[in-house]
Amino acid sequence: MKTLLPILILLAAGGVTVLLVVFKPEAAEAAPERPITSVEVLTVVPESVQLTVRSQGTVLPRTESDLSAEVSGRIIEVADSFRAGGSFRQGDVLVKIDPSDYEAAVAASRAELANAELALAQETALAEQAAADWAALGQGEPSDLTLRKPQLAQAEAAVESARANLKRAERDLARTELAAPFDGRVLSTSADLGQFISAAPATPVARIFATDRAEVRLPVTAREAERLETRDRRRRYITLEKANTPDSPTWTAHFARLEATIDPETRLLYVVAALDAPFKPTAEHPEPLRRGQFVNAVIEGRALSDTFVLPRYALRGSDTVYVATPQDTLETRRVEIAQSDAEQVIISGGLEPGDRIVLSPIAYYVENMPVEVLEE
Repeated sequence: MKTLLPILILLAAGGVTVLLVVFKPEAAEAAPERPITSVEVLTVVPESVQLTVRSQGTVLPRTESDLSAEVSGRIIEVADSFRAGGSFRQGDVLVKIDPSDYEAAVAASRAELANAELALAQETALAEQAAADWAALGQGEPSDLTLRKPQLAQAEAAVESARANLKRAERDLARTELAAPFDGRVLSTSADLGQFISAAPATPVARIFATDRAEVRLPVTAREAERLETRDRRRRYITLEKANTPDSPTWTAHFARLEATIDPETRLLYVVAALDAPFKPTAEHPEPLRRGQFVNAVIEGRALSDTFVLPRYALRGSDTVYVATPQDTLETRRVEIAQSDAEQVIISGGLEPGDRIVLSPIAYYVENMPVEVLEE
């Protein structure tokens, strides 16, 4: 009896299981409903835009040169502005060299000229007398030596040489004063009062730069340079502002030129911006630019028509947008990008006026998926 009881229990359990399987209720099949995504869209309208290129560069004077002495001597006087940072006007005497030896040379050259002119006057009189004597007593053709023509030519050459020597002596005397060749400022000096300097271009007394104009070399890529190609590039403007300076004022520079050579190391071209009088304070710019100032630049490029401007986040990937169709479904559209930055993108192809561009983020995307347009 004890052996039979477990067997009966197992048989009863198996029977119940079979009955449950045979008479199980059928489960209702229901497809899950996918929620419709709500999106915001932007209806695009064609417009004309001015392409721009952003770059950075350093403000440097267009003219910067070494000031060298053309005569040797000891410095006996320097101008108050002959210091690093000093300002000067064109023609201001910055350095004066002891002129004593050069004044003596001028006096000696004047005496030499006087002697040569006296010799020429005497030789002229002798030549006239020789010609008169030959006309009175001579026969045939007289020789040049008889008429003292070689002696007269020698005297004339001596006068010309004396005059040239006097001009050179006066020029050397004038060079004892080193005058500023332009309006500018002193960058550095290498000589001072009492120092003996030599007439050698390799040993300048100062380095100076002009303040009338500055240039900024702005690196751009070859792709960016294509946006700048236009016949009237010289009429384009470049807006400059001080880098790393909050609320910096702006300066307007001219598009001077686009350099023809690509840097073999960086593979970049350079746009040169020309700026008039940037180092002088004005009412508009009480704090002027300084030599070596690092600036941000916005360069005007070509003008395009029939383009579409979208916020940068409307792009999906590098060149794709989502378009909401009239049936409120999504489709993918590849576009041609003329220019893009962190804030906006300019589309030159791939869209039509009236297209609705999806701005909202899409968690998952299926081509032709239905959407609900919330706002345009």
